[in-house]
Amino acid sequence: MIITVAEVKTHLRIEHDDEDTLLESLIKQSQAAAEDFCRVTFSDDAAEPVRLACLLFVSHYYENRDNPDRQVYVTMRLAFENLLYPYRDPEKMF
Repeated sequence: MIITVAEVKTHLRIEHDDEDTLLESLIKQSQAAAEDFCRVTFSDDAAEPVRLACLLFVSHYYENRDNPDRQVYVTMRLAFENLLYPYRDPEKMF
């Protein structure tokens, strides 16, 4: 995985282990979304902007579980895509 549960917990200031399974799921979803957007497979040594995009994705879904505000999602998604854009494989876009 690009990021670890420990990194996410540090970023979100989570001090308990109760939600580790949820965080692992969100990490997998974030990496899948990043790979789908870029049409590449990222390894553990992915570039820092890719790692940041995945961390942003996880943080958003963790912190906004009960927030139906679409604009919050759109803002996160714009930042996510902007961080990942340089890593897209144009040969696989179409």
